[in-house]
Amino acid sequence: MSIIKTEQLCYVYGENTPFRKEAVKNVSIEINSGETVGIIGHTGSGKSTLIQHFNGLLKPSSGRVLVGGEDINADKKSLKRARFTVGLVFQYPEYQLFEETVGKDIAFGPKNMGLDSAEIDRRVRHYAELVGLDAELLSRSPFELSGGQKRRAAIAGVMAMQPKALILDEPASGLDPQGRERIFEIIKRYREENDSAIVVVSHSMEDIARISDRILVMDRGEVFCFDTPPKVFSRSRELEAIGLSVPQVTRIFMRLREMGFDLPEDVYTVKYAAEVLKDKCNDRF
Repeated sequence: MSIIKTEQLCYVYGENTPFRKEAVKNVSIEINSGETVGIIGHTGSGKSTLIQHFNGLLKPSSGRVLVGGEDINADKKSLKRARFTVGLVFQYPEYQLFEETVGKDIAFGPKNMGLDSAEIDRRVRHYAELVGLDAELLSRSPFELSGGQKRRAAIAGVMAMQPKALILDEPASGLDPQGRERIFEIIKRYREENDSAIVVVSHSMEDIARISDRILVMDRGEVFCFDTPPKVFSRSRELEAIGLSVPQVTRIFMRLREMGFDLPEDVYTVKYAAEVLKDKCNDRF
């Protein structure tokens, strides 16, 4: 079942000015409950503009955005419902913290949903625990936290609204490998717990290849392709032609094929590469 659907979505910056630019062009996609969708594309491809339509931060120049089958721009009530259904975590979300305490920051969304105090407290504690924040931190100022803790607190604040679609723009940007793994594990736990759709925008092909059920590739505002990782990365030459780097292991297998080795085109993770090579060795010996 689709939770987010766009129909011929277009968005134009600077309409009727010399600076007019079509940022999103005729995008028609569906994102289903329970799946993780990765969005990739070069700078200026329309990724961030697109996701800001999913909860109504931007209004289409033409076309429609439907959340749970409802046009989110039909009226103010529809837009309000969409913003509780679709949670958006911006790049560097730690800069969105503003309350006196971490607990109040996480509680901000649920409070605006009109939930009672007991449910708000339950959600604050639950999602603080889910992202790995100790209960003792809830009474502290968010500005006393480390950078990684701030990011997790900001993500917990969006998760506490329990959106059916969680959209994250570069959630692991600037983090070390351990921090990246921790963020993606948190996102995975949230998806499993709520059967929510997860949408991740990232420049890291390795991250997107590893976590996604399907990958949306944007190029100059349009959908280049939207498919499973094996099918997307089987078009590695085309991806490079539009300015995208493919996972390192994919490049290695591309070079091996050029050297004459009989290898598949859709290798995109180290784990899959190891399985392919193991099978080749077994066949040979």
